[in-house]
Amino acid sequence: MLGVENLTVRYGTHLALEDATVQFAPGTFSAVIGPNGAGKSTLLKTLVGLNAPTAGEVVFTEGGSARDDVAYVPQQQTLDWAFPVTVWDVAMMGRTGRVGWLRWPGRTDRERVADALRQTGVYKLRGRHIGALSGGQRQRVLLARMLARDARVLLLDEPLTGVDAATQEQLMALLRAQADAGRAVVMVTHDLEQARRWCDHLVLVNRRVVADGTPAEVYTPHNIEATFSSSHLGHTHAEA
Repeated sequence: MLGVENLTVRYGTHLALEDATVQFAPGTFSAVIGPNGAGKSTLLKTLVGLNAPTAGEVVFTEGGSARDDVAYVPQQQTLDWAFPVTVWDVAMMGRTGRVGWLRWPGRTDRERVADALRQTGVYKLRGRHIGALSGGQRQRVLLARMLARDARVLLLDEPLTGVDAATQEQLMALLRAQADAGRAVVMVTHDLEQARRWCDHLVLVNRRVVADGTPAEVYTPHNIEATFSSSHLGHTHAEA
């Protein structure tokens, strides 16, 4: 189990997230939904250890740490696609935490990377420069890197951006399968309909956690209005 308790994050004087409490369970596919600037990416970055909480804490149960047990896929526009690496190189970066910086990847690592590339449909592109790929192909490579890490928690920030409808369906099915295999999958998205169809846990965020629960419980006119309005309401569980 991974979650946050009473989490507040500030960037200088800017309040990004306030008093957020939410948990992400193994075997669950969660969508974090809210308007731009609502704190969604801040939540993921804090979970993975890229942000330090101003107050509150990130909580792992049954041991573990972000370094060992969390794989993170950032937004595509935050990455340098001109960096001279191949598809294989990028996917192999997912094994760095397992191999260590000063060791060469072994047979198990190579097999894990090859399997991840096959799962995401880009194995045939393994020798291509990452900058030569389309947006959808790049997203698949980032997912392969995530899968290669073999982590218990998968965090993805807007993985469907810039991806065509057919590829979106394939990626969502892949993520659903990862949750069904026992991992906690957490995705930031603006696509409410995709989240309702594929996810079993929705978290609505507008600086605070407005609501979290199943799609049937959370996806209500009241909660949607509260999430996408300018007001920042407090947390409710399965509010009707």
